[in-house]
Amino acid sequence: MTVPYSIEMRPCVLLVDDEEEILIALGDLLEESCTVLTATEPLRALALLEAHPEISVIISDQRMPGMTGDQFLSRASTRSDARAILLTGYADLDAVVAALNHGKIVAYVHKPWEADHVLCLVHEAHRTWQAQHALKVEQALLHGLMESLPFGLVFSDAQGHCIRSNRHYQGTSESSQYAASLQPVIARLREKVWQEGQAEELLEVTAEDGRSTWHEIVRLALKWPEGVPLTEAWQVSMDRDVTRRVMMEDRLNRGERLEALGRLAGGVAHDFNNLLTILGNCLDALAEQVKNEDPASAAQRKWLARALETVERGEALTRRLLQFGRAGRSGATVRPFDIVSFLKERSGLFQHSFYGATPAIRFVLDLAEEISSSVLTCPEQLEMALLNLCVNARDAMPAGGTVTLSARRVCYTLPAAPSECEQDHALALEVRDEGEGMSEEVQRHIFEPFFTTKQAGKGTGLGLAGIYGFILAHHGDVAVQSQPGQGTVMRLLLPLLKT
Repeated sequence: MTVPYSIEMRPCVLLVDDEEEILIALGDLLEESCTVLTATEPLRALALLEAHPEISVIISDQRMPGMTGDQFLSRASTRSDARAILLTGYADLDAVVAALNHGKIVAYVHKPWEADHVLCLVHEAHRTWQAQHALKVEQALLHGLMESLPFGLVFSDAQGHCIRSNRHYQGTSESSQYAASLQPVIARLREKVWQEGQAEELLEVTAEDGRSTWHEIVRLALKWPEGVPLTEAWQVSMDRDVTRRVMMEDRLNRGERLEALGRLAGGVAHDFNNLLTILGNCLDALAEQVKNEDPASAAQRKWLARALETVERGEALTRRLLQFGRAGRSGATVRPFDIVSFLKERSGLFQHSFYGATPAIRFVLDLAEEISSSVLTCPEQLEMALLNLCVNARDAMPAGGTVTLSARRVCYTLPAAPSECEQDHALALEVRDEGEGMSEEVQRHIFEPFFTTKQAGKGTGLGLAGIYGFILAHHGDVAVQSQPGQGTVMRLLLPLLKT
């Protein structure tokens, strides 16, 4: 509701009478304490009401050509909330009674009038109009605020009855304003407010479709009715969906942990690699000294070969550690490129990771036609990430099967997508296998550094952690979908540039 004028201003009175003398007399009476507008015709008066919403009082004569006063005031009430006073003669009492019964006037004045009586009626009508106008403004502000709030707001009395809510649910009880999963929480918080005056809780809620959301619920006791104890006071509950904030905080915390661990791993790997280099050189020197065919040196050559093999494995591990330490930190390599061309060019490389597998593994590249935007990331690191996922898919299918690499555009909001990228869509790269699958417990840990389900010596546990760090550092997201015995889908979500 727009209020173009102050409700504290002095009364603005509209005088309507077909006799100029009446208008002059009333105008002289009111001009010192009021702003006066006049009209000799009802239609002209209606136009003035449209143009001057600050009019708070109307004084209209009853007998006017073309339209009687009660008829005019009835039409005026549809255009203005001004308080109406009917100016009549004694012969017009029937019209006065009808106007009063229909609520179109608040008072009437007989001709000739008493000046003090008219002044008193006008100022009393103006004060009533002010109060009603202020109430409408408050109601409009409250309604607009509640409708536009980005969270649920529910007012309730001490018995748990809903007084007002912006949730648009059916029911008079407060519990009816919340999903069934939140109702026990609301009951618990209500009791806490009775004791402490306020309460709040952050909780994860799982909907019927399996989707999880985070809710921050804050509840306060209102100082109303005045003077009552907390157990009898009204309460207000604010329920905000903070899923996006929780996700961003979790991503930030994970990213910081991975970066710190990556720096530590990189530093350790660098020093350890130097030690391995020295150890390898020493073993090479010893191997040169036992090259003769003396049977006594055969055992020495065997142990030296095992030692050199272990050094090579250690060097491979340090390379993985160094790669993990650098994951996601080469920001200068981020650039837009055509993902369809990228995947077609490298499909041979991905397929090569399945050569020699027994039983055989079939590789399928599935590219959606609707991908037209360029993806924003580091192509070299993306290539390594996809190759790693293909190898993991191969290892998860000892009985063979099909690995599908697909790319499609999906509706997804990346919490940290750059401004030049789409905010409500992302590129989904999926590596799907038909392997053994993973339990929920395993899925909770797969992105942790050094966690692996492979046999000793078969994996370092750094591959998925490195992929996760790389994707997060490039404003993307990672999701996994898996069940034991039903295969796994690893989904990389990356930002798409606006077209």
